[in-house]
Amino acid sequence: MRWFGKRSRDGDDLPVDDPAAPKLPDAARFAPARGRIYRIVRTIGDSDPGTRKRVYRSGVGVSDLSEAQAEMEAHEQARRALADALASRETARAGYAYHADKRLEPYVESVRGAAGEAARVTVNGYGSLVMNANAAMFVDVDTGDEINEPREPIVPESLSDLVGRRADLGFRAYRTLAGWRYLCTSAEFDPASDEVQMLLSELGSDEKYILLCRIQKTFRARLTPKPWRAKERPLSVGADGVERAKLQRVIDRTWKYATARYITSLGSSVVASQIQPVVDYHDLWTQAQVKKPLA
Repeated sequence: MRWFGKRSRDGDDLPVDDPAAPKLPDAARFAPARGRIYRIVRTIGDSDPGTRKRVYRSGVGVSDLSEAQAEMEAHEQARRALADALASRETARAGYAYHADKRLEPYVESVRGAAGEAARVTVNGYGSLVMNANAAMFVDVDTGDEINEPREPIVPESLSDLVGRRADLGFRAYRTLAGWRYLCTSAEFDPASDEVQMLLSELGSDEKYILLCRIQKTFRARLTPKPWRAKERPLSVGADGVERAKLQRVIDRTWKYATARYITSLGSSVVASQIQPVVDYHDLWTQAQVKKPLA
């Protein structure tokens, strides 16, 4: 018999366990797949020769070998960022890709296709599940116009124009709370390639996401709601990982919200065999086929 606990917050009793929510793999806790990860942030400063104001920039060093290696990487990143800032070459967005380093994140499980691993599922810094796809191209487009109405929004022309020119490409289009998410289903791509950079830019991804794909060599898509959008506190995820029970509880409590809503498919109807498991896993965890509020 399943036990349903309750907790109280702001005077409201909320269910702890939603039986409709999928369950995480059995484990006491989820930790980074490669074991101990060293992560160091270092900040350095210098005076701007033009304004004489003090300028500071930070670097993030990550290593699965030693703290010293992480320290060296952090200092080198900070040095390059400071040099760019002093020369009016602002590269602050580069820090986004390193702060989201999948090596730091607790590993949950792999999504596998006929040819082997197609994606890895990890837990990001605030406790949401994230898919890191090896070659299934997710396109993140932030429009800033939040939407939760049941009506189906019109797919942006940039995607329609692309599939009109490229008969070999097929996409699934999803609406997110603040934009769009596309998944190319007809072919696999190298996340670090020039072709991907061109396609992501044409479809409206911002520079941070394009850089993230290139540096991390994966396409990244959040699977579960941002906790604060679902009226939950972010989950604290430490260097040693996260307890399964705590993560499952957050998933249960936020299951009344979806992360992406499937709108339509465009272009080629071909679905690559290695991509189909990614589609299935993504749509299950994002509740893409369910008319729920987005978060």
